[in-house]
Amino acid sequence: MAIKSRTRKAGNNKPGAPERRPQFRLNPLRQAFFVGLAVAGIAIGYGVGYLTKSDPQPATSESVARAMLPPLLPEDVQPQQGKPVRAYEEALPKDIIEPTETRPAVKVLKGTAEKSEQPPNPESPLDSASLPPAVPAQDKKARIAIVIDDLGIDKPRTARALRLPGPLTMSFLTYAMDLDEQTRAAREAGHELLLHIPMEPGSQDVDPGPNVLLTGIPPQELLTSLEWNLDQFTGYVGVNNHMGSRFTADMAGMVAVMEELKKRNLFFLDSMTAGNSVARKAARKVDVPFAGRNVFLDHADDVAGISKRLAEVERLAKRTGQAIAIGHPREVTLKALVPWLKDIEKRGFKLVPLSSMVKPRRSPG
Repeated sequence: MAIKSRTRKAGNNKPGAPERRPQFRLNPLRQAFFVGLAVAGIAIGYGVGYLTKSDPQPATSESVARAMLPPLLPEDVQPQQGKPVRAYEEALPKDIIEPTETRPAVKVLKGTAEKSEQPPNPESPLDSASLPPAVPAQDKKARIAIVIDDLGIDKPRTARALRLPGPLTMSFLTYAMDLDEQTRAAREAGHELLLHIPMEPGSQDVDPGPNVLLTGIPPQELLTSLEWNLDQFTGYVGVNNHMGSRFTADMAGMVAVMEELKKRNLFFLDSMTAGNSVARKAARKVDVPFAGRNVFLDHADDVAGISKRLAEVERLAKRTGQAIAIGHPREVTLKALVPWLKDIEKRGFKLVPLSSMVKPRRSPG
């Protein structure tokens, strides 16, 4: 009985009433301990990070320039989500464009080559005041001009392209580094030079590079970008577009480009990245020498596919007397070109500089 009475007293329970559970009470001392432990852990982590971090290297002009450079080659770079991909061109057209006009080559077109600081070499047409003359009439071989553009960004593969037997026509991107050195090497190797100007593409999924020529901007702004591109190196005899499916379809923009090219005695090669290009009409309007691409070599990124395109170049040249093909400094393109160029003369073709196929200006009067 004594035990039962003590139990009731301790719980203050009346006979027949439900028993109450003991209430949970926070312990302020315990809370303070755990909060202090967490704060100490954070402080120790920051302290260790501060003591072990390395001093940042001061930025140099070279490091800043390298930070601004685009990827070396599209096939070497994984696309970043949400950002346009720096590509060789827009989606390369699979079509083969047959030449609609065949006229004699430009007889006199001094161009930017005369601005070169290199001493003239009378044996090399690239250093002379005039472009190479047309192939003599008695030479019945079909003519082929191979243009390699997007050069200068990947210097090792650019150097390999320059070692290909020529004459080839080498087109350098205007935002590459060491352009004077690289273009001089191309000229010394006996190749012809073009300047590869980035122009606005039709898709926002590809990035044409800095100082791109855009549609719809004020004329003076367009001229400033154009002059910047044209002044990046010397010794070139013509210009072709990098991308530009949107810009080359804009008559006002293309006329502005042609007017500046005429002042500098340069010709224009339309890379033909879109079927609605007005470059030919703009060149006629301003009276600028003009040529159009017939075949893109490396739409397919494999040696077999490029070899098939080279066979198409040969068939077109046999049928029409000439063909202009554009390739890029891809690994597979270089591998396919080496054996193809080796015996091109034996197969009945003549490799020529692009300038020998350019539609000339109209005669005065």
